[in-house]
Amino acid sequence: MKFVFEKLLETKDNVVCVDGLFEAKLQLSHWRDNDTPYELKADTTTEMAFKLIESSQKEKHLKGIDTVSNNHFDADGLISAYVLVHPEMATEYKSQLINVARTGDFAEFTTEDAIKANVVIESLMDIENGPVRGELKGKSYPVMMQIIYERGFSLLPELIDNIDKYERYWKKDFELYERSEQSFENQESVFSNYSDCKLSVIESPYTLHTVSKFSHAEFDIVLSVVKTQSGNHYQLEYKPITWFETLRKSKVERKPFDEIAKRLQEIEKNNEGEWKILGNDPIEEWDYRLVFADEKFVSQPSSLAIYELESLFFELL
Repeated sequence: MKFVFEKLLETKDNVVCVDGLFEAKLQLSHWRDNDTPYELKADTTTEMAFKLIESSQKEKHLKGIDTVSNNHFDADGLISAYVLVHPEMATEYKSQLINVARTGDFAEFTTEDAIKANVVIESLMDIENGPVRGELKGKSYPVMMQIIYERGFSLLPELIDNIDKYERYWKKDFELYERSEQSFENQESVFSNYSDCKLSVIESPYTLHTVSKFSHAEFDIVLSVVKTQSGNHYQLEYKPITWFETLRKSKVERKPFDEIAKRLQEIEKNNEGEWKILGNDPIEEWDYRLVFADEKFVSQPSSLAIYELESLFFELL
């Protein structure tokens, strides 16, 4: 089995599409509207790939297929492709690879090493400072993606066996994670969970690490409140996992924030910003959220108190 980035494919009749979503002979994906065989479905595509290589129906599913492909790059995409291209090596690291995929796609805490490994994988896309920066400059996007996948395959075993070798890439991010966790321990950061509207409110003195924030939020709708001397900075969002098709049953239905944005704007007194929805649609857009920001989308302190937002959310969510 070989890997070819989607834009470089000459045909899709012999292809298994992993993680992303496009027409192929076989799909392994947790993106919405996928055609993944029911018996292979799982939360991450990495887990689907392991189900496939361990299945008694493996030969049937892979009949006529000799190519693995994806249309974007992230940890779950890289790892699920790796499982199919290098199944024997991947099996040695199964639990660790699944942990990295879950942390990467869902921003869930699995292990500290998974947080570090995900950051290194993301850094492969950094043309200026990433691990393969010298090979990417001047390349077209599809060729660049092909190189990143191939180098990523070589990198994965070492990320599991010797993550400290890549400290220069994960150190800053992991320091923020540790600082964020410490802020909960010393109660600089606090959270409240409201079951009636499936809302978690997290108050902190600075922007928290994404994994720390979502791990402390019990519910799938999260209001982040960064408290500063000039006022509170707000962001309302869905947990990343709510965008995917998974086997979990305790998800909320992603609904538009339009009415919330309209009502907040009506009572907002700070003219330096506006309540803005980022991402066009809660169903189609992974990164759909509501923020108070200026015309350049830089977060601004709102004039509204937390209880004013909570009261509105209790009514509308």
